[in-house]
Amino acid sequence: MDTFTPAAALRQQMALLEEALARLASRLARLDLQEAHVYPLPAVAQGEEHEPIEAIEVGHLQGDAALAATLAAFQDHSARPGCSTKATHRLPGWLRFPAACAADLAPLIEEINGHKLAFKALVQAAGGRDEKFELVHGALPGVITLQVYRKLTWLQGALHSLGFTWADKQSISRLSREQVLEMLERSRRYIPALSDNEEWSKMVDQEVYDIRRLPADAQLRIRRPVKTHPMINLLWQDREPRKQQLKASLPLLLCSDTSPSVTHLGHYPPKLRQARRDRKIGGEPIIERLHLYLYQG
Repeated sequence: MDTFTPAAALRQQMALLEEALARLASRLARLDLQEAHVYPLPAVAQGEEHEPIEAIEVGHLQGDAALAATLAAFQDHSARPGCSTKATHRLPGWLRFPAACAADLAPLIEEINGHKLAFKALVQAAGGRDEKFELVHGALPGVITLQVYRKLTWLQGALHSLGFTWADKQSISRLSREQVLEMLERSRRYIPALSDNEEWSKMVDQEVYDIRRLPADAQLRIRRPVKTHPMINLLWQDREPRKQQLKASLPLLLCSDTSPSVTHLGHYPPKLRQARRDRKIGGEPIIERLHLYLYQG
């Protein structure tokens, strides 16, 4: 029976998730909303997902409009016309409900996040990247997988403050010379679409030669830029650790009778600032495609 095919299982799991999200939307609409603020961000146009981000204009919705935008964002899993399918749609924000609502919301949100984990497990079981893509887009055309994966976040308790900010740091990984050589040998098997075997093999041979010329104790770093994204900094009144930081991809649900002080999300960049540099990781990359640099400690 078709019921047992991977595509049918994925469709069934998506239906369970959407039904639970619809129940959450109905429940949130009936609760006593205390505060709500969300910050709509501009969509990323098709083909511009890899362009450097110079500026982001941030919107601001409050009250019932913020609640409506939140409910739509929770249930938004599909591509939009003219928008990139490689850049997820984000809606930073937060909504506060009375502390007594926690008992009502917690089981439903946990159920929703469980459906999301089950959906992800079905996708991961499909095999390699191509197989995963074919499964998802064959079963659910237009679905953006990462948007389905994103869990909902709810918190309970008294917050002292809640501040939105932008993160645009760099990801740095430490590697030895031998680890890089192993990485290069593995890369021989993964030939890019626009290269032929001979071209790719010659390029990797040159990269291996360049790495072998380095001292045996050379310290290497992979330094990749991290895409600019919004974050929330939380400061709790009476728990340890007091500080907590979360990604702000979707609005946060807070069950609390205490109103925290808030720093709203502003436009990006937040102000003119000097670029920070790690002087020990600099110069031209040794291998540009890997973002590999020599550590000059």
